Amino acid sequence: MTFDDITQQFEHSPNGSGTDAFLAVKDATRELMGSDPGNAAIYFLIYNFARSYVILHDDEPISTESANESKQQLLGYMNRLSAALGQGEAALLATASAVINEYMASKRPF
Repeated sequence: MTFDDITQQFEHSPNGSGTDAFLAVKDATRELMGSDPGNAAIYFLIYNFARSYVILHDDEPISTESANESKQQLLGYMNRLSAALGQGEAALLATASAVINEYMASKRPF
């Protein structure tokens, strides 16, 4: 499975699927770290976002609106990183840095 595949699966997961969709991203990106070690830092970034969401929200009810907002935020990061994969290390690093800076300025839902 590629990062594009994971991104597409997450995008098409049912709205309101809550932690299940994030758990699938976490597990899939963990596997990618082993199979594509050259891009492990990118997969680790998304892995940790998804992992944090699961830890924070696994045992508590969350509104559909909040879950969808979190999904859209993570999906946006994944799409940007997916586009940067293959554009060279400088582009990938710049995109990863932009994602981190944007996340730090957000509500940090995960």
